[in-house]
Amino acid sequence: MRVAVFYNKSRIGLEKLSDLSREIETHGIEVQFCSDRSSCPVEGAEAILTFGGDGTVLKAVPMASSFDLPIMSFRVGSVGFLAAFEMGNLHYALDLLLDKRLNCDERPLMEASFGGEKFLALNDFGVERSSPSRTVSLLIAVDNHSVYPVVGDGIIFSTNTGSTAYSMAAGGALVDPQAQCFQITPICAHNPFVGPLVLSSSRRVRLTILKDKGFPLEAYVDGSFNRKVFQGTEIDVRMSEKTVKLLREGDFDFVALLKEKLAFGGRLKDDIGYGTGQTR
Repeated sequence: MRVAVFYNKSRIGLEKLSDLSREIETHGIEVQFCSDRSSCPVEGAEAILTFGGDGTVLKAVPMASSFDLPIMSFRVGSVGFLAAFEMGNLHYALDLLLDKRLNCDERPLMEASFGGEKFLALNDFGVERSSPSRTVSLLIAVDNHSVYPVVGDGIIFSTNTGSTAYSMAAGGALVDPQAQCFQITPICAHNPFVGPLVLSSSRRVRLTILKDKGFPLEAYVDGSFNRKVFQGTEIDVRMSEKTVKLLREGDFDFVALLKEKLAFGGRLKDDIGYGTGQTR
């Protein structure tokens, strides 16, 4: 078996990298390390392993979607909503991989089209003001007929997977990844009644930059800077038919993830397990 490995250079030094390589190879798995979005040789690869936070997983998405490779993620020093395993479980997780005892959690990607190119995102696509700090005027058209303006710092188009990322920080809803929808979240909207909007995954949205006040905006795909965009630019956003497969042990429990990562519902004395009849 052969795997491609993405890792966070700031969190994993050469010594730790050597340990990872040794552990993986002791399972009879050939390793190809990839430190950024640039393509790595993937001939014969059957999976992608990531070591880092959610950003490291997102770096692997273009390769995973292009070559239909599943992603198996390990958390290294961050919250890690996308991480399925802790680093200490590496040996056990590799056994599960080789024995084909992992579940495949398939997540839809978002597609943004502009400048004659198409970009795919697992979490989100965003357009926001640059320097100096000035509000910008945007126009949102849903299915080419329902139109509304947004004046503020920018806009986020988020998949359900990305609802716990930038969109959440901007006041967006937390959405079950299995729901068939996506959302549009304004960033610091001037009008408090222009809030997050959840749409069916069948909808198509066109974003038009109405006013940039003489300074270009910045477009981001999964948190990485893509390019500057200008007044008059039109960007089409929709959910793609392409997906990314995330490997994990057992079924995905969205509420349990929120409780673990966000203390969803608040901290309970002695961590009482409501609905289970158990106290931990």
